[in-house]
Amino acid sequence: MNRYKKIAQTIGWAGLASFLSLGAAWTALAFVLSHNFKLAVVFSCAAFLLDATDGFIARKLGTASEFGRQLDSMIDSINYSLFAAVFILQVLLPGTLGAIAGYTVLAFGILRLVLFNINGFHSEGDTNYYTGVVTPHLSLAGLILYSIGKFTDWLSWAGSDVLIFTILMLMAVGQISTLKVRKTGALAFWIPATVIIGVCGYIWL
Repeated sequence: MNRYKKIAQTIGWAGLASFLSLGAAWTALAFVLSHNFKLAVVFSCAAFLLDATDGFIARKLGTASEFGRQLDSMIDSINYSLFAAVFILQVLLPGTLGAIAGYTVLAFGILRLVLFNINGFHSEGDTNYYTGVVTPHLSLAGLILYSIGKFTDWLSWAGSDVLIFTILMLMAVGQISTLKVRKTGALAFWIPATVIIGVCGYIWL
């Protein structure tokens, strides 16, 4: 019993937010597999919002730790990399192209998260940067490409699958590139933006 109590204390409130985020992502995956894309988008947005709070909670409570950092990355691999991979295979590119792109997104996403845990941020003065395409951007790209295909005829021409495949592959490999992505930390922007995406997805998908 003492072991479980110690683990619970190590997880803490920030870790609880991480596991709630994982639960939302797992639910989103279930809805993707059942082709309920409205609720898949809603729960994927909920996963992002909960993921955004764990670090905030840890900093406010002064409980940031190496355990929390590792846990966050492990859960990010499900929330974003696995979700994007399954969404690509089930929705965007069913078939061989989707299987290849989905695997590449997942594999390079995991590799990117491992490298981030080792190397951390790239800093220039007081500004921090992520190195490479950030894993949530793959999920966002999948949702954007799906929406473009659903609401316009821009991707209805022959060969558009190859274009989608190429975009996703470049972004997937770009996760371990030297591209610098500024860490804004602007939750005041991302939280409302995510809520809007979730609401719009539920209404129009």
